[in-house]
Amino acid sequence: MKTAFALAMAGVLLTLDAGASTQGWDGRKLYRYTNEHGVQVLDDQVPPRYVAGGYEILTSTGRVLEVVAPELTGEQLAEKERREAREAADLQLLKRYNSVADIESARKRKLAIVQQDMAILRSNIASLNRQIEHEESTAARTQRNGGAVAPELLERIANLRKEVEVVSERLSLREKEAQAINSEFDLAASRYQEIAGK
Repeated sequence: MKTAFALAMAGVLLTLDAGASTQGWDGRKLYRYTNEHGVQVLDDQVPPRYVAGGYEILTSTGRVLEVVAPELTGEQLAEKERREAREAADLQLLKRYNSVADIESARKRKLAIVQQDMAILRSNIASLNRQIEHEESTAARTQRNGGAVAPELLERIANLRKEVEVVSERLSLREKEAQAINSEFDLAASRYQEIAGK
């Protein structure tokens, strides 16, 4: 019965002006979808198995009220999300900077803070190493004179070495941060030039 109805309606719609106004429309809706054989079907409902393929909602006079797009596959959805994320990132980039020179200026400001911290850490390491050398020199002198090195002195040297390790680790993290900042701003400058060139 649905097939007969669909064929009858398709014949009626072919004779009607698809762009006709909705004046005089009785409020009844029809649905046009494509079945598994690639044939367009007109019906009073869309069977659930065809919903994902998309469909159109029409008036009884053939005017299209709404087009429901097909559902995206996992890959298509992921691509759409990537595209939307890129567009959002591009918009943020254009809002934040007016030129590549602005990007370079921001890079310098951000790097200056990290480099200042790195300089302080290097200075701390040098100072700790001087202290270690001094304490080791004291311990060596004591041993040369035939004395026993005080356990407190050995503990102080061990603690200073641990402190050097901690500060060196912090310095290493800051160096990685500086590299990350450079990479981030390289990408921003490159992308800005691409967008501005369009």
